[in-house]
Amino acid sequence: MENLTQWNLTFTGLESFGLRTLVFITAIAVLFFSWSSIKTIQPVFRRIILFSLRLAGILLIVLLLFQPHMEQKEVLKLKNKVVCLLDSSKSMSLKGGETNITRSGLVKDFFMDNEAFFKELQNSFDVDFLTFSDIPAETSYKDIEAGILPAGEDTDFAQTLKYLQQRYKDNNVKAFLLFSDGKDTVERAENVNTSDLISNLARELSAPFFTFAPAENMEAKDIAVSSISYNSFTFARNPWKADITIKVMGYNNLKLPVTLKEGNDIISTKAVNTGSEQEHTITLSFTPYKIGTFLYTVSIPVQPNEAITENNQISFLVKVVRDKIRIMHVCGRPSWDERFLRQTLKNDPNIDLVSFFILRTPNDFSNASNDELSLIPFPVDELFTQVLNSFDLVIFQNFDYRPYDSSIYRFSYYLNNIKTFVKDQGGGFLMIGGDLSFTQGGYDGTAIEEILPVQLRSGTDRTETTRLRAILTKDGLQHPVTALDTNNERNISIWENLPELDGCNITTQPQTDSVVLATYPTQGTPPLIAVRDTGQGRCMAITTDSLWRWNFLAVGGGGSNRHYMKFWQNSIKWLIKDPLFNPIHITVSKDTFFPEEEVQVSVKVLGKNYQPWEGVQLDIDVSNEFTGKSILVNRGITDSDGQYKFNFKHEEEGFYIIKTIAKNDSGEIGQDHTVFSIMKTDKEFKDTSIQRDLLMKIAEVSGGKYFNLPQKDIKGKFSIDNPPITKLVGKKQISLWDNWYVFIFIVSIISFEWWIRKRGGLS
Repeated sequence: MENLTQWNLTFTGLESFGLRTLVFITAIAVLFFSWSSIKTIQPVFRRIILFSLRLAGILLIVLLLFQPHMEQKEVLKLKNKVVCLLDSSKSMSLKGGETNITRSGLVKDFFMDNEAFFKELQNSFDVDFLTFSDIPAETSYKDIEAGILPAGEDTDFAQTLKYLQQRYKDNNVKAFLLFSDGKDTVERAENVNTSDLISNLARELSAPFFTFAPAENMEAKDIAVSSISYNSFTFARNPWKADITIKVMGYNNLKLPVTLKEGNDIISTKAVNTGSEQEHTITLSFTPYKIGTFLYTVSIPVQPNEAITENNQISFLVKVVRDKIRIMHVCGRPSWDERFLRQTLKNDPNIDLVSFFILRTPNDFSNASNDELSLIPFPVDELFTQVLNSFDLVIFQNFDYRPYDSSIYRFSYYLNNIKTFVKDQGGGFLMIGGDLSFTQGGYDGTAIEEILPVQLRSGTDRTETTRLRAILTKDGLQHPVTALDTNNERNISIWENLPELDGCNITTQPQTDSVVLATYPTQGTPPLIAVRDTGQGRCMAITTDSLWRWNFLAVGGGGSNRHYMKFWQNSIKWLIKDPLFNPIHITVSKDTFFPEEEVQVSVKVLGKNYQPWEGVQLDIDVSNEFTGKSILVNRGITDSDGQYKFNFKHEEEGFYIIKTIAKNDSGEIGQDHTVFSIMKTDKEFKDTSIQRDLLMKIAEVSGGKYFNLPQKDIKGKFSIDNPPITKLVGKKQISLWDNWYVFIFIVSIISFEWWIRKRGGLS
């Protein structure tokens, strides 16, 4: 900047053009007549002196009328501005190709190699140095020489350009020098074209952009799980899939195994042959069987000399929910018990029922072909191999499988499938009594006996036909299946007044790990209702085929069938592991948190009557899902609302599981767990490619130019317009007409002329 002083003459009187013209005409006329009156005077020098005095007087009078002023201006000579923008996001820390040079190191080398150019630039222009990732920040040439730390978590070109528009809207910026890898990491709506948005903002700045990016040979060698498209929730027993995009930079002809894990268990994998292409999309799928929130991880193996390995895997949470309860109901023959149960299941809008009545078996003789019969054969193979896993619950009601256990149908093999369905896939299985069930149905010694809650006699068991009422056991008083009323005393009264049953199948005894909820009060008090957790699933045995009496006789006696309905609702919910039946429930305020963000946790405990349970002791452990390392051990007691709440913070990224065990004086009540994550969305390394197209477009639309790095001698390869620019900092006006010496000068000239004329004898 340089201070300058400028002088200007201005006139403030007779601003009207007509008046000024009139004055000039009058002055010329006066001079003309003055000359005419003295043109004969001798000698000549006297004539010249008189005319000169008259001319000087008239000119002074004219100037007096025009009111002349002398204006003094103080102006500041300014420099035009140039702005240097340096990308400081994390992606600038990536090393290029086989070199050991980072992208930010290339920028630093450019400034060092072109030091003379930048010195000249700073002499000629006012240069601002800014770093940017999401929001620009001030820096200096010395900081650039020392090296800029690329630590920005996000790159937002649009926000940066808007910042420049606001900051330099009144400044005379002549050029922007942009150093970046061109990677914009902001996720925008599908209908927004990021390249067009950014280039339009650059055009609005009305100054050329000279953009610089690492050359092609500086691409980072990297293999990344670039993106995953998936539903964050899905339905149990329905296929779920994820579309995975793999970016391959700097490698050719690889065979990459892409693996999908649930926790640490591999559930799906697929190999990708990369060839020479950079982007590959594959689909991994599997069918979840359990409901809840689960952690899944997609990973690919690390390759030699990869620039970044953090993007070789992505973990995410998926919530598995139940759409409808799918039940397969297989009945050996029509009966009153089958009729009432089937009607109950069909009338529930939350149940998708597939029901089969065995009215003919493979051993039944028919003179007609199968196509001519209205009764179709039992689709055994399809049900118990192809679609079994799509069901939540399988019910065998008075069904003898042995007619189908031939060399063609192999039903004993299908019984093993049901066992796997329950133990490994978390399904539910219910067997209801009758003369074709349990041992009389041939299930002793089979895979079904292994999962049933009761042991079966070898051979034929007997059937008790005495009409008696069911008796609740001590465990039945507390179990949700037999809770027909929320009040314990009313519940007991209901069971004591339920209609009598027609008898039951007599089995030997319950399995050691099963729970008997009700017995039949005959000799030996055989189990009537028994339940068992079997592997991942649950099983129930009801050893009577006369529960229909709880409906029919209750309504016929002027009562209600609500207790019958309630029993089946409870039984189905327990068998499919409905979360409502878990007395312990953990809730986290959200699924994903940032490091050091407060995690809010609530644990709720319900009693056997599904009411809040106060005073329950909770042992809580929060640990890393992968390493098992605990980050928090806590103990608490539930309040009057049956809740215990606590908050905590943790800085280490990862996925974490909260486990709680609820206890009272009688021992353990139950337990629950849930998963959450602590992480920063590290978008900078999802795609490590250099986006030169964006930088080229910015340069093109703004009237600038694009350059590859490194550049050893940039001087002379582009020029920046540098017109002069000044700024008025002060001014002062000096009047030339309203001073006493001006009037004295005019009077003196007129008096001198008069004296000469008198002395010469002129008028």
